[in-house]
Amino acid sequence: MEPELIKQKSQEYLRQHNIPINEHLPCIEPASAISPQNPQDIARRAVVLSYVVGIGFGQSGSRLRKALEEFDLYQFASAEERRLFIATQHTEQQKTDALWLVECVQALGWCLQLIGLDPFLRCDDDLASNLPAPFADPSRFIASAKLHPLPELRQQADLHYRLHWAAVECRLRGISSAIDESIIRQRRKALDWVIGVEPDWDLVRLDT
Repeated sequence: MEPELIKQKSQEYLRQHNIPINEHLPCIEPASAISPQNPQDIARRAVVLSYVVGIGFGQSGSRLRKALEEFDLYQFASAEERRLFIATQHTEQQKTDALWLVECVQALGWCLQLIGLDPFLRCDDDLASNLPAPFADPSRFIASAKLHPLPELRQQADLHYRLHWAAVECRLRGISSAIDESIIRQRRKALDWVIGVEPDWDLVRLDT
């Protein structure tokens, strides 16, 4: 699907839900300009993120790191994530930031056809049940990963780009919003990474 058609479809969704629209926001990148992640890399990222979330619950970074090393997944942790895993202590802000990553996992779970993705709701209460159990071998989960078709992934990425702008606009104008900026921001990051806007997880830009 062409970027302009994707934009139009997203804007129709926003109109149906009375969400502000910025007609001047550009279209997302054409398919020829991106390099989408493959199903296995997305599944690996979801598993790694689930371990980073563990830091938010006060789990030992060294124990989490050793588990990822055992399953040959530590190499897929980003530079920022590795700093968290090797730290002996974590600040309250680091723990809070780690907990918010559940919304990235929610988006990745949708990409992997495991769960839904409702921009008006927080992550599923049973989100963890859709991933390998903590400290359990995730190899089967990763090997069997499959994705929604690329046009659907790009549509979600475009929609969350426009939802993110709307949430920021409402915050700046001091008006209530039906969507949570923090939720949308995390999910947008995951979706942009999935479709290949930026291959480095730590460098995904979230400009609006």
